[in-house]
Amino acid sequence: MPGEPTAQEIFDELAAEQLTRPDVTVGKMLQSDSLQLNGKSFAFVSKERLFLKVPAARVDEMVGKGEGENCVLGGRRMREWVVVPATGTPEDRTRWRALLAESAAFIATLTDPARKAH
Repeated sequence: MPGEPTAQEIFDELAAEQLTRPDVTVGKMLQSDSLQLNGKSFAFVSKERLFLKVPAARVDEMVGKGEGENCVLGGRRMREWVVVPATGTPEDRTRWRALLAESAAFIATLTDPARKAH
């Protein structure tokens, strides 16, 4: 629809919200700006699609429900990355905000210093 925000515009707005957290920064992932938590990328946009790092079981769930697609890079399926196409509807912002929070929470479990101490 004309006048609807692009995936990048939605991502940029939501990224600004994430960047208010002291542990979230901007980095690079596949030549795109990505959101990083403790130095690990968890989300980026490319070609009107949102890429998110989530647990493999969550990827399977989202793909099974038609909420996302498997992420295939260089012919290889990335088991902990899901691709969410933009629908061009206002719901993208709400849905993507929740997915970014979910992805950041997953990365937090992977980068938690207390977890590495055990």
